[in-house]
Amino acid sequence: MSRMPRILLGFLAALLCLTLAPALSAQDESGPVVAQVHRVDATGPEVEASILSNNYGISAEEVSVSEGGNGIAVSSVRRASQAGQNFEIIYVVDTSQRNAQGEVFDRVLSALAEDIRSLAPGTRVAVISAGDSAIVRVEPTTDLEAASSAVRDLKMSRNSVLFNALDRAGSLVTTESGWSSTVVVFAGGPDVGSALGAGQARVSLVQKGAQLVAVRYNGGEPGLAEIIDRVGGAVVETTLPNQIQPALIAAGDMAGDRLIVTYPGTVERTARGNAAINIAGYQSEFSYPGGVVTDRLLALEPEVVVEPGGISFFRSSTGLYVAVLLAFIGIGLAIFSLGQLFLGGETSLQGLLDRYSGEGDGAQLDEEEQALVQTALVKRAVEFSETFAEDQGFLGKVEELLERAKLPLRPGEAMSFFLAGIVITAVLGFALTRSIIGLIVFGFLAGVMMLMGIQFKARRRMRQFEMQLPDTLGLLAGTLRAGYSLPQGLEAVSNEIADPMGYELRRVMTEARLGREIEDALGSTAERLSSPDFAWAVMAIGIQREVGGNLNELLMTVADTMVARERLKGEIATLTAEGKMSAIILGMLPPGLGFVMWLMNPEYINVLFTETLGNILLVLGFISAMAGFA
Repeated sequence: MSRMPRILLGFLAALLCLTLAPALSAQDESGPVVAQVHRVDATGPEVEASILSNNYGISAEEVSVSEGGNGIAVSSVRRASQAGQNFEIIYVVDTSQRNAQGEVFDRVLSALAEDIRSLAPGTRVAVISAGDSAIVRVEPTTDLEAASSAVRDLKMSRNSVLFNALDRAGSLVTTESGWSSTVVVFAGGPDVGSALGAGQARVSLVQKGAQLVAVRYNGGEPGLAEIIDRVGGAVVETTLPNQIQPALIAAGDMAGDRLIVTYPGTVERTARGNAAINIAGYQSEFSYPGGVVTDRLLALEPEVVVEPGGISFFRSSTGLYVAVLLAFIGIGLAIFSLGQLFLGGETSLQGLLDRYSGEGDGAQLDEEEQALVQTALVKRAVEFSETFAEDQGFLGKVEELLERAKLPLRPGEAMSFFLAGIVITAVLGFALTRSIIGLIVFGFLAGVMMLMGIQFKARRRMRQFEMQLPDTLGLLAGTLRAGYSLPQGLEAVSNEIADPMGYELRRVMTEARLGREIEDALGSTAERLSSPDFAWAVMAIGIQREVGGNLNELLMTVADTMVARERLKGEIATLTAEGKMSAIILGMLPPGLGFVMWLMNPEYINVLFTETLGNILLVLGFISAMAGFA
């Protein structure tokens, strides 16, 4: 071979290599196959799985299906465009000025215009610019030429409200059957200026069942990956300006078609099965219910089967009965312990008073043996609580509340138990909900419930005391008519009347034996129980002892007045019962209706607990409901 033909042959070989180099590079950059199942139709004898992929030229030999761990023969693998499926693509373009460097913005517009023009006829297209505000530049249309021309007219802006634009894109997604909708977004950097977050932008896409394909230049917006995890889709990363055009074309190719894999279904209706589709080495796992169409990615997430732990005996029927028996025994012991704690005896001060009143066995018990708490750590906590309450000025209020409820606790002990109950319940709430909101809510409810319990006990005791007051005054007037003196009459009545009146009168007589004036002791009882009726009776006794008069007639007049007033209160309560019941029903209707809706559709209500905006609305609704109920 002569020298000239050899040179010519070498030149042709080099030219051929230069010609094929871009194609080989594109093949290398395409990477492995990515496939994601986003819709499953299990209404017929065969299951149809719709798959978003970066390669729709897959043959049936490259696809395998397994369900419940068993392999299933694939019936067919075809492209959705060949099966008559309609497609809708909504483009969201980042128009921020940061894309001016390296002519990125011009490259994006040129690539999008070319990609839109190359879409299949009948494809519906919309364009939204994410600049200073989210603006729909092209309404959903099948006129691809007009949409392509409109893209070239986009202008740059200062901000990039990507999340606002995605929320706007969700509002444009069609709800017609027979359409597959995809949002293609180009992000040249993070979101700047959006009023919404990734969570709010995701909601509209989830509700419409649209997928998201994101082209991120130099990292783009990280929150787009979070949205894709919930709605399905893919992320195409680019770092160089010359990679933008192939990346946008690849995104458009993914959005413009679907892969439909059909195989015989084995999942019964009302049952749920786990399946996996392997496409050219890429495996996509999903879980779906039989007999329905599932078009939400969250509803297709694989079920996690957790092996039960613990002792296997308690998972049997016999073990269940044993566990229930042990639970009842534990509850019984807890109730018995609480009873011994709160009802087993009085404090050391009450023991001293009992010796003067003639009650009790007079046993000399050490203070350490009668204390409710024995450990040094708890005693130190009680002392700290008392010191803190005294410094803050509400120690006396706590003590008054405990005396009204007749709880055998010192203020420091009660406050220590109160704080411990809040902490334990808050930790339990955090363990159940795994959230700070659960910790705060459970701790708040524990504090409110304990405080309401003590106040309820105090009010019930005060109510019983006031209901016994007319009968007590009548008995006292009878003893005075029989010739008893006032101290003797009080002594006799205290032994005849039931608690809490009997307990309070016995306490009055005990204080009198210790040297206190009877009027002062009776006045302290009226002040401690906040009973204006008893205060009037004590006032009448004091006036009679100063100026003289017939005390028994005075007491009977006071008793008759109290009986008439109680009768009037009963009539008022009867007349207002309907209004009160209406208020209770209306107040309980929102939480009751919300609970029923949560039972019927948990995903719909869980947005209130999982999203920031939902939490804010939940708190505002709770405050409004409490204000209305009040």
